[in-house]
Amino acid sequence: MPDSNNCNDCKIGSNCFKKLIPLELEFINKKKIQVTYSKGENICKQGAFASSVLYISNGLVKQYLENYNKKNTNIRILKSSDFIGLSSIFGDNIYNYSIIALKDTDICLIEKEALKELLENNGSFASSLIKKYCEKESHLLEKFRSISYKQMNGRLADVLLYLSSDDLKEELVFHYINRKDIADFACMSKESTVMRLTEFKNDGIIDINGKDITIKKLDVLKSISKRG
Repeated sequence: MPDSNNCNDCKIGSNCFKKLIPLELEFINKKKIQVTYSKGENICKQGAFASSVLYISNGLVKQYLENYNKKNTNIRILKSSDFIGLSSIFGDNIYNYSIIALKDTDICLIEKEALKELLENNGSFASSLIKKYCEKESHLLEKFRSISYKQMNGRLADVLLYLSSDDLKEELVFHYINRKDIADFACMSKESTVMRLTEFKNDGIIDINGKDITIKKLDVLKSISKRG
């Protein structure tokens, strides 16, 4: 159900919003609504009209591509303070990917024109948002390189390094995804993923406890990633 939380009172706002003066925060507060999505609920659909830019106020979501062969390609995990659909402000008016909630997630739906106005009038805010966007683009380029040139062991190593990275460590990501999700990140079958995870475990590179995966030999996993 829509919520009317005030941006001025938000304790978990992105650093980008700290660049806004109180009047700008009040402006954006009037141009957004907050909605809570339950775990497993679709937040946006690939190809759907992007009427708003989405801001993750609190929660964890999965971004993925729906391919023509009905096999999904997972792109990345997004968490609190991340944006969804920024490219729709100046580019396509559709979402180029789908988003699903991995746990109960609060999303602020911000009117695109309102955010565009702030970008045009507040250089510090625009610079901060562009920096955040560029960081995400770098991740996409690395993922494209991984799935295009690396063998399965290298791709799986990349996925494990990403899901265990400092940026996601506090999110306990493995508690919210399954082996099929890991396979879709690595563009592998579930069977091949499970088999190679078992090999990594037998070699002492990782430890597996239920859904949880812990990296035991980081240098070895980085070496596998580098060799591809």
